[in-house]
Amino acid sequence: MALQEYKRKRSFMPGSNWPKVEAQTMNQRGSIDIDGCTVELFNVDRQIWKDIPKARLIQYYHDVSPYILPYLKDRPESLYLKPINAGAEGFYIKDMEGRQPDCASIFTDTRRHIVQGKRSKIDYLVCNNEPTLLWMINLGCIDINPWNSRTTNPSRPDYLAIDLDPTIKDPTHNNLDKLLDTALATKQYLDKMKPKALCKTSGKTGMHFYVPCTGVDYGQARALTEKICADIHVLVPRSSTVENAIAHRGDLVYIDASQNDYADTLAAPYSVRPFHLSTVSTPLGWNEINRRLDPFEFTIDTIPARLKKKGDLFACLLDKKITTANMKTLSKTFGLASHIS
Repeated sequence: MALQEYKRKRSFMPGSNWPKVEAQTMNQRGSIDIDGCTVELFNVDRQIWKDIPKARLIQYYHDVSPYILPYLKDRPESLYLKPINAGAEGFYIKDMEGRQPDCASIFTDTRRHIVQGKRSKIDYLVCNNEPTLLWMINLGCIDINPWNSRTTNPSRPDYLAIDLDPTIKDPTHNNLDKLLDTALATKQYLDKMKPKALCKTSGKTGMHFYVPCTGVDYGQARALTEKICADIHVLVPRSSTVENAIAHRGDLVYIDASQNDYADTLAAPYSVRPFHLSTVSTPLGWNEINRRLDPFEFTIDTIPARLKKKGDLFACLLDKKITTANMKTLSKTFGLASHIS
């Protein structure tokens, strides 16, 4: 569906952010045809970062689409739009309200929190192809944020997510030491426990560790990850915290297990982030987690060459042999055998 057709729709649910989308002034219009789908483009000269227009962001996602799409397939999306630029205020869209493009899939889910005037269902966008991906970017998304689970089994995540989140989000290197302390402790802990784990930069000031898993629901995943996070914190108590209250974290790195709840999201591998630079959430080799790591060197300008050189370092994320072996390790470590189905 072309964006101009939205303006024919005047029905919105209470609190909908679609009016903000439809209020955009659209210039530099055009369209591209990909895989039998037409994607309308507009405002392609808009500067998202200094000297980086929207057209450059679209080109980046086109170039990396073979790498990012496997981590989006069959996963509902929460859209975070920044239709002005990377530093401007953004807003979320979860329910497509019938405005999804023809090339997209939809996952209809029951609304967890009832809101007066809103229907009991939410239609989440599912990005299974490049036309849908580029449609999202044209709409105003800079980053792509999929669920941890797929539509085939939405209540069961494919990985445990450990989010290293510096409390002071300094866009310089001033807080990098504590982040690297915590990342190295996470690596040490996982090496000792011996599940296969993967790591990527967050694309902002943090890092994400994934532990592929199978057969657990979100409640079990959250409980497992909370135990792991608590153990990691013991290794670096002067650099990290597991304190939920922001006011009590000081300048420490929050080892966050809360991204393991139903319908929560993390930036996908190879997703650009709305940061002060065009930084990318970048998969790392295990040996790259060291004191020389500079997360800010991974940008839309450097990732294509990195992919050609290193390939996809997250390619084993959904390997069934790995997820099965990981669950044996986790079950042995935490005594979960009777609870895993």
